[in-house]
Amino acid sequence: MKKRLASGFLIGGCLAGLAAWMISLPAVAAPCTVNCKSGQIQFTPGDRITIQVVNIGSRPLSLEQPPLLGPRVLYTGNTIETQVGWTAQPNPSVFFWSQERLPVRAQLSRPGPNTLRVEVFDAPAEPSDRSITIEADGRVTVK
Repeated sequence: MKKRLASGFLIGGCLAGLAAWMISLPAVAAPCTVNCKSGQIQFTPGDRITIQVVNIGSRPLSLEQPPLLGPRVLYTGNTIETQVGWTAQPNPSVFFWSQERLPVRAQLSRPGPNTLRVEVFDAPAEPSDRSITIEADGRVTVK
C-alpha cells in the first residue's frame, strides 16, 4: 500500500510540474491569414512577395507603388498584382486613395506563404487608410 501511495505522489508531482512548465511557456500566436489588422501579418525579410490590391469599394481608387508602379486607376472589382523584394526596394509600400478624396480602409489577408492581399473599400468616416508598408522586420503595417 505504501509503495502504491508513493508512486501515486510521484506521478502526481511529475504531472503538476509538467503542467506548470507548460503554462510558463510563451504562447505562440498563429499567423493571421484572413481579416488581419495592421501588424498581424509578417513575412520573412528578403523573400519575394506578391502584393494583390483589390478594389471592393464602390468608387475608383488611385494607387501607386514607387518606384515600380506609377499612379494607376483601380476600378471597382479589379485587381492589380505586383511583386516586391527587399533587396531591390527596402520597406516596399503601396499608396492608395479615393479619387474623390473620400476615406477608404484596407483589409489584409495572406492567401499564400508569400502573397499579401489588400482589399480596399469605402470607409464611412475619417481617418482614412493611405498605404501599406512591409517593414524591415517583415511586418505589414497599414498607415
